[in-house]
Amino acid sequence: MAIEQRLSAAQLASLALGCGLLTFGIVTFEALPDLVHLSTGASLWTGGLELLFGIAAVVVMNKALAAFQRGVDDGLWNQASLDKLKKQLNHPATTAFIWLFVSILIGYLVVDIATHWFRHRHGALGGLAYFWMSPVYAIGGLRRSLKPKLPMGQSIWRDEVKPIHSEHWGSRGPVEV
Repeated sequence: MAIEQRLSAAQLASLALGCGLLTFGIVTFEALPDLVHLSTGASLWTGGLELLFGIAAVVVMNKALAAFQRGVDDGLWNQASLDKLKKQLNHPATTAFIWLFVSILIGYLVVDIATHWFRHRHGALGGLAYFWMSPVYAIGGLRRSLKPKLPMGQSIWRDEVKPIHSEHWGSRGPVEV
């Protein structure tokens, strides 16, 4: 039985967002000591475990988002529960939450670049930006899944679009008018 058939829409959305927040927490726990030049005394094992949990959280988040998309496409959940979830995802507080994470990322990148520039240290943490944005990716994926789909055959153009045709295709030499 597929995961989208066992869980409700709200449970899958919570799983995706929770894994995104877990990834954010793991990356923050890993990156902050390096950013402020603290030695945590962490061993290679703890760093490896953090990396393993971070990757596992991202994988589960992406699987939950894919299952949510399949469930919405297959019509597994009633429209009332999806509308409630859509209302929560489009709430201004959710948008503020997204902007909070974007501002954290921008602040981190500025500090990382300044550390690299002024202290001549290698800013190796810039690649963690993807993991820091995991909650934003989760919310974006959920919002995208709940958007109404454009019906097949409906065009975005107002009038009928005719194919391009030319009398001179394939001819060599100057074109006579």
